[in-house]
Parts: sequence; C-alpha cells; structure tokens
Amino acid sequence: MIVISHTHAEGTILSGSRRGDGVYDIVKLHGFRYSSQVGIHIRGSRDKDAQRWRIDAAAAALRERGHEVTVDIDDVWRPAADREAARSERAEERADRLDDRAGAAVGRRDARQAAADRVLDGIPAGQPELPGHHSYPADRRRRERAWNNLDQALVEDRTAGLLAGRADAVRAHDAAKENPRAVMRRIERLQADQRRWQREHDHPGAGDAYRQRAQRELDRLGEDIVHQQAKLGAAAATGAFVAWSSANVAKGDLVKVGGHGWYRVTRVNRKTVSLDNDQWPQRITFDELFGRRRDGQQWDTPNGEPWPVELAVAVARWHRYLRTAAAAGYDEPARTPARHVGYAQRLVHGLSLTASDAEVAAFRPDPDDPATLADRRRLAAASLAVFERLEAGETVPDIAASLTVDERPPVWRMPAGDPVDRHPQDLHPGDIIAGIWDRGYDGRRLWPHFAGPVATVSGIDRRREAGDWVTVALTDGTSRELRTSQWLAVHCCPPC
Repeated sequence: MIVISHTHAEGTILSGSRRGDGVYDIVKLHGFRYSSQVGIHIRGSRDKDAQRWRIDAAAAALRERGHEVTVDIDDVWRPAADREAARSERAEERADRLDDRAGAAVGRRDARQAAADRVLDGIPAGQPELPGHHSYPADRRRRERAWNNLDQALVEDRTAGLLAGRADAVRAHDAAKENPRAVMRRIERLQADQRRWQREHDHPGAGDAYRQRAQRELDRLGEDIVHQQAKLGAAAATGAFVAWSSANVAKGDLVKVGGHGWYRVTRVNRKTVSLDNDQWPQRITFDELFGRRRDGQQWDTPNGEPWPVELAVAVARWHRYLRTAAAAGYDEPARTPARHVGYAQRLVHGLSLTASDAEVAAFRPDPDDPATLADRRRLAAASLAVFERLEAGETVPDIAASLTVDERPPVWRMPAGDPVDRHPQDLHPGDIIAGIWDRGYDGRRLWPHFAGPVATVSGIDRRREAGDWVTVALTDGTSRELRTSQWLAVHCCPPC
C-alpha cells in the first residue's frame, strides 16, 4: 500500500515504498524528491496547501503501474507562532547536523595526525633516507604514508572549518529573522500579499472555489500579520526597539538613512519618507531610518534621549577616523593621520606615546554598559579635538601641557619601573606583560602588540622539530601561542 499524505506540519510525504520497487522513478517525474531525513516528499510543501495536481498525477501514474495508492490530505493551517517555531527548530536541527559533521571531520583529522605522528616521532630529527640500505623501501613507504596522513589531516581540518562556518551561518540567518527591522519588512510584504489576495477575492470573474482559496489565504495572512505586529509591540513595550513612523518624523527634519548618511525630509508619507536628494535614495521606508535631527538635537531612536547634534557629529567623525586608521596599512600618506589617531588616544589619558594599544583599551568604557554611553561620547569628542590639533601642526608637548587628562580610572595600569625578562612557561596569572622581545635590523627591541595582565598559561605543547610551545591568554580575551625559548618583558605579581 502506497500512502501519499499531506499535512501542514509535515508537508507532502510518500510512504510504503521499498528500495527497488520503482516507485520513486515514477513519482520523481511529478515533482517528488528524496532525502535521507524525510524520504520521498515534495520539497517546500510544509505549511502550504496540498499541490493536488502533483499528488493526483503521481497517484494516477502509480495506479497505472499496478500499485495500490491511498491519498490522505489535511489542509488545516497551523497557528503562525507554531509555524515560526517549527522553522526555527528545523534550522537548529540543520545546524546541529552540520556541527556533527564538523565534529566527525575533526575526529578524522586527529586520527590522521596521530597516525603521522606515530611514524615521524620514531624518526630521529634530521635523519635522512638511506637509498641502498636494506631498510630503505620500508622506510620510504612509512614516510609516504605519514606524509599522506598529514595532507589528509589538512583536508579534514579545512572541511571541519567549512562545516562549522555553515552551521554558524544557519543560526545567524535564523536569528536575523527576529531583527525588528526585518520584522517590519516582513509585515510590509505580508500586507502587500493581503491586498493582492483581496483583489483576487473581490474580482467579479472569480468563481466560488477560487474565492474560497483566496479567503483561506486572507485568513492565513491576517493571522501572520497579527503575530508579527505582536512581536514589534512586545519589543516596543520593553523599550528594546521602537519603530520610526510618520508620527515622529516631519517635513524639514534631517534623517539618517542606514549606510548612506543624513538627508532632509521633503515629505512624510504613510509608509515612506521622501528625501531632498537628486541621487539615490530619494525615498525610504521607515525600517531604513536610523535617526532624526531637529532643533539642534539628535534622536537615535524615537524613545531615546536626545543629545546635541554638534557632539553627535564629533563622535561620528572620530569613529570615521578610527576606521581610516585601522585600514591605513603601509600607505605612507595615510600613516601620518593614523599615527595622530594613536597619539590622540594616548594623550587624552595621560599615557606615553609609546604605550601599547592594550594600555589604551584599559581606559575605554564598557561598550555593552548603557551607563557608560555618556563617557564614550565624551572621550570620542576629546580625542577628536586632540587629533585636529595634531593635524593642524601643534606639537605634542604643547598639547600635553594645555590638556586636561581624563580622570576615568583604567581596568589595569602598566606598573612603573623596568620589567624583567621571563619565558612564557614561567608566567603566572596576574603577571603583566609589557611586550615580547624580538630582534630587528637595529638590534633587540620590544614588540608591545601583546601586552596586558595574564589570565591563564597552558601546559607545554611539544611539536618535535617545531619546538615547545605554550598558549598565553590575557584578561581581555586575547591569546597567543609562544615558543618556550622566547623572552617576554614582564611585571611580576607579586613583584619579582
């Protein structure tokens, strides 16, 4: 008995078939597909009315070949919340399957690596092959197997990374659907579909059967719209997100369009805002609106606290300079402004110009703490003022002499005095790294790009010819693999 069943929870599924009975060869001509998770099914049929023309055609073809077929269709819609929860659950299941495959690839990688290590660890360092010796053929085969295992370990490592990345992408895509601005766009699409089906329903040439189908679509769309609007209402009730609308934008306002800048409003429509712009964009929907300026004040959200436009402009300029400095690279014309950005960050905190980036970061307020928002804005404006003085040609001593240093205490501070030299395996939690010693063209020099309080130090990882290594993690979350032979400049805690 072949059963073709359809429900909105499971979609259209064919059951009762066995391998080799020819059923799939028949029904695949009518839109059915096979997967190891579902079996024989119609792809994309969940939460939709049954595609009866496909089902009936497949059933007729099967009966012509002598199969007994039963068709069971249940076209009752599921609630919108249940449909949405089921989609998220399926996305999580897919991400879990990808994670499992990534874990299996990691296991294969480790097995290949271990097999190679067992051979290579038994070969003395630097031992060459010995052509002509009686052991040469076997030794050559062992080495080739080890090299092949190393190659395959690399392939499996890349496969594991790709699969883990796909799992993260699935979860990120599912999470993005809950972004309030995405919900706003979804409501617009649903309402457009609702208007279209209403026209179809009201068309004088529509038959009774088609009107019934149109009414079913209208009922489903209405429920979906109510569900999505409820999510926006819940976000607005908690203050997490309040959507811009025609109620809080007026002609003459400046509005921020995501990714494009600020534009003057020429007209406020029911669902869009017209802009004074001779290029694109000339009209935006409210989900693309990220701020408003009026009477010298800026609102980042409709329910937020206004702050002076002058300060907002300064903060935006400083953040733009920070991005430019980060992308300067080795382009010399761009290096001078980049250096001035770094000098400004250090001068406002009273630090030496040679202080590490980690010392500067120790002064920054927590970006996830709303209570530090005013401090972040104040520091940005102060840093911009120092940067502009440097760009204007003022000297560092003159600026430092006239500057009021910010009094906010850092999370940690580099101790005074000279550090001592330590190998990484001799570090302890609480020690403060001032930098890594390295040899440059002008002799021994300190590399300060890895600095800060030590959080943890791993055990020694022995890597044959590559030497012994340890991993040092700092309290800010950064970590680095270091050879045990490397020297670090360290302020010991307690003092050495």
